[in-house]
Amino acid sequence: MEPPPRPLRWAVVLWWAVAIVLLLQVALLWADRAELPQRLVERQVAPAEAAARAHHLLLVNTGVAVVFAAAYLGFGALLFRRRAWARNAVSVFALVHLVMLLATGAVFGVHAVLLVLGVAAGVLLWRRASTDWLTGER
Repeated sequence: MEPPPRPLRWAVVLWWAVAIVLLLQVALLWADRAELPQRLVERQVAPAEAAARAHHLLLVNTGVAVVFAAAYLGFGALLFRRRAWARNAVSVFALVHLVMLLATGAVFGVHAVLLVLGVAAGVLLWRRASTDWLTGER
């Protein structure tokens, strides 16, 4: 079997990098969880609710990050196995991720890195060489 073309290999590596950054971000949130309630109080959350709300935010962020990371890792592996439908699936996940980031206004710091990596991966994923290899035309 012919190996995947370079643009597809780079796209998958970039998707995997997005997954790793997401998981590292969640790990850092958990490591800094003691300060989160205080930050919420500084942002006008009642002190009595801050601890419960911080825990809820950590759980939601962890769940979302794990789902996206699993999708990027899994679909990336399937792309190497020449599953053309995985390209559509990872693109849908990436678009949902993009909408979530833009809707929350989180486009600075780590999220800017995620956006750049995701856009670069998406462009490489849909290049002609990647399409030809995934569809078996090459």
